[in-house]
Amino acid sequence: MSFSSPKNQDVPGQTGFPGFTTPIQDDAVTDLRSEISPLLSGAGGQYLIKMMGGEENFFCRMLRARKWDVKAAAQLVSEILEYRAEHNIDNVLSRVLGDQKPQDPLNPMWRPKILDETIAKVMPLLPCGRHGYTKTGQTLEIWRINQLRPADILAKCSREELIAWWHYWAESGLQSSLDGSAHTQQPLRGTVLVLDLQGFGSRHLNTSVLRALTQLFGIGQSKFPESLSRVFVLNAPRLFSGVWAMIKPVLDQRTRNKITISSSAAHPDLAALVPPPAMPTFLGGESECRIGEEALGDGGSMTAVTVGARSELRVPVVVETAGSYVGWEFRTEGNKDIKFGVFYFGPGVYNDSVDVTKGEMVVAVSKAGSSQGSVQDMVEGCRVGTYVLLFDNSYSMMTGKSLRYSVDCGVPLEAGEQDGECMTPHSAPSSRGIWR
Repeated sequence: MSFSSPKNQDVPGQTGFPGFTTPIQDDAVTDLRSEISPLLSGAGGQYLIKMMGGEENFFCRMLRARKWDVKAAAQLVSEILEYRAEHNIDNVLSRVLGDQKPQDPLNPMWRPKILDETIAKVMPLLPCGRHGYTKTGQTLEIWRINQLRPADILAKCSREELIAWWHYWAESGLQSSLDGSAHTQQPLRGTVLVLDLQGFGSRHLNTSVLRALTQLFGIGQSKFPESLSRVFVLNAPRLFSGVWAMIKPVLDQRTRNKITISSSAAHPDLAALVPPPAMPTFLGGESECRIGEEALGDGGSMTAVTVGARSELRVPVVVETAGSYVGWEFRTEGNKDIKFGVFYFGPGVYNDSVDVTKGEMVVAVSKAGSSQGSVQDMVEGCRVGTYVLLFDNSYSMMTGKSLRYSVDCGVPLEAGEQDGECMTPHSAPSSRGIWR
């Protein structure tokens, strides 16, 4: 029995998909159908088949995920159904979206209203979103890692809440793929995922958050298999190798084969899928895209202060472990600028009465502000002592500056698997206990 469909002939070389199965694969589909038909007879089984694009797509999908091993594919289906029932995933879209769709195929900027309180709390903390579809009808999903704030995630949500969000995100991804296929009249294929690592640094390497994200990827692979078509990791710095070493063992070889890693902001394979008018501007295209800006806009765990005219603000960060990093993010309001610099003092040297400019200059003082958007940077390889972040408004005779800032400090993943601890009076309360 061959799953042939005239429209699928437009997608050559997709062995193992409906319309492109071999005789041996056809036999595997027949055997799997026979073996698991009782499992699929209930409401949960029928809903799962629907969410995965109908029987033809469903059986091929399960078998691709298990290298066409019928027994392994049958076990996978059983595990998925059990997991979905345990976590009530069949009802997640109606609970979170009501009658709304996850995406509007005609307006990539549109976002649904989130009706579930837990999902609404977690959503702004994850700088990801979906931005239309590729030319072949695949959902385009983008993560802007430079806007990921591990301290916010640790402080504001539990692991259970993060997993609940992931269930919604993965399930809505299935629905988005169905909608994209229907809208473009293209065969059903998985999401094209772009991880933009522009601005990625040591402060993103919080091991508690990385462990949680790795767990989510594992859930995605085992309970929502074959959801990804391609993965493009762009603007990848050398530092990413530490993260990749942590995530790679969780992924099977088939998933790893879908991943392309590039140090540039573009890749010809992605450009072939997404034309310039549909590609976000930060990836070299022409389309406005605000993915990640929700967290940026509300300031997350940022501290809000006013630096008065002819005044300055000092934020001392005590580093107790050599090799730590000190990271910061800030922005001013109302199109105002402010001078910013960083100075280092040895252990026990700094106090509030010390002239900060007598310290060792680490970052030269210069004007920064709202015209640059949110300013994010870090100092790596820090020595033990005190790093003072200086916000200087002494040059302004009449105007105070409204400022939002956050400071992060810790030991990079490459320096050790334990979460680093640095002392700063402006740190968010720790909730690490629930993340272990």
